[in-house]
Amino acid sequence: MEKVQKPIIEVSLDRELDLVIAYKKAMRLAEISGLNFTDQTKFATAVSEISRNALAYARKGKVTFFIVKEDVGYYVQAIITDQGPGISNLGTLLQKLDSQTNRQQTGIMNCKRLSDKFDMDSGAGKGTCVKIFMRLPVGHPPINSLILSGWRNHFSQLAPISPYDELKQQNHLLLKVLEELRIKESQTKEQIKKIQSLNTELEHNYIKIKELSKDYAIQNELLLKRNKELDDFAHIVSHDLKAPILNLKGIIQLIEDGKLNDQEKMFSIFKGQLKKMENLIECILTYSRAGHEKVDKTRLDIKEFLTTMIKNLAMPDSFHVETEDELPILFTEEIFVEQVFSNLLSNAIKYNNKQEGKVKVGIERNTEDEIIYFVEDNGPGIPLNKREAVFNMFTILQKKKDVNSTGIGLAIVKKIINEKGGKIWIEDAVEWDTGSRFCFTWPVEVVH
Repeated sequence: MEKVQKPIIEVSLDRELDLVIAYKKAMRLAEISGLNFTDQTKFATAVSEISRNALAYARKGKVTFFIVKEDVGYYVQAIITDQGPGISNLGTLLQKLDSQTNRQQTGIMNCKRLSDKFDMDSGAGKGTCVKIFMRLPVGHPPINSLILSGWRNHFSQLAPISPYDELKQQNHLLLKVLEELRIKESQTKEQIKKIQSLNTELEHNYIKIKELSKDYAIQNELLLKRNKELDDFAHIVSHDLKAPILNLKGIIQLIEDGKLNDQEKMFSIFKGQLKKMENLIECILTYSRAGHEKVDKTRLDIKEFLTTMIKNLAMPDSFHVETEDELPILFTEEIFVEQVFSNLLSNAIKYNNKQEGKVKVGIERNTEDEIIYFVEDNGPGIPLNKREAVFNMFTILQKKKDVNSTGIGLAIVKKIINEKGGKIWIEDAVEWDTGSRFCFTWPVEVVH
């Protein structure tokens, strides 16, 4: 066989959503190349299953689609490749799988039966390459470079599809194929055996797709949330990073105009603006990573943890931090808990305007018996109409001369808590006439 021309479509396999794209494009290519509905579905199902194997065993891969010809006949071809660990005893494995006639046969053999031609090459440490062929109808008109160019242009202009809608369509198509296979069971005994095996595999795929559809719905919701965060993030970052850049441009203009000759003053201003930019960039990186790292969970005694943290806090001698005795023991990620309490306690100390500052850390339970943690201070408090804004990036409600802050600490706290499925809000202080009470939930396993 020889390729008529360069690839028609290429799909990178980096995550589960790419399986939907590969399936959709395989169906479309099979349709426009002249295959009937049943062969379209067989081809796309085989491509999807092998692509899923590439993601499962190699974490990533690629699907490339061609039109190839042999003598006067044409085939639609999909090549699925990965750079995974490979299979050292592929020949023995395929021979063993091919000899199985019961329901334990794997997806590889079912994909082989779905295809008109099937080829698989692999070796230890060399990755895996699978070629799937579906024969076009006999007498198919010649496929020349102009036709292929039109197909490539067609696929390049296809609008993005919704993964959720695509999964519903796949479910519908798979059910139709299942019905067609049941009708054909009466044709021959051999066909009945093949169809029963294929039906079993399709039923498993149907269950998997139903499970994936739920996961895709969750991922879609998370993606919308991430996109909104990204838009807000880009707007805020561009605004705040522009300030020191504009200041530097102004200084450069003064130097060019000969209005700034004091080198010591000039370098001092430059260093100050560069330091501000450096702090902003470092804060942005901290915010972007907050809550995303994969961290092992450990047993964490909140009382002991806070006692150690408070000893290491920098605060005036007149300042007093109190913790309740009845605090839980959690099984959670210590680093995230530390970031939350560290920011809340540091803010309570930095912005306190009382000669004798006081902070209290404790818990309470709501009507649903959910644990609510709180950090309460006797400081100036936060107005009701500002309590949402303080969690936005670079928001500083009150600037203190001796306090260097970028206004990102509470944004990090909120992001970490939200990533873990909790929530955070602000109430009036309960213990004192003034001050604020920062309340949050941390939905993790409680050991005690």
